[in-house]
Amino acid sequence: MRKPIHITAPWPTPEEMDKHFRISKARKKELQVLVDEFKATLSHGEETPVSSIQPEKGRKRASAA
Repeated sequence: MRKPIHITAPWPTPEEMDKHFRISKARKKELQVLVDEFKATLSHGEETPVSSIQPEKGRKRASAA
């Protein structure tokens, strides 16, 4: 069995990610609009947590079919 690897480096900041991927300010604004729309659809969606779904209603594995 392999030994687990623990990465202890800090998470990069959004500014560091923008610089690394060379994201322009205009593109960053476009992406923020998409994120805001996605968050809005999630907030209006189902409020039942995934863990509370009954097993008989859950999806079946493809290999079990």
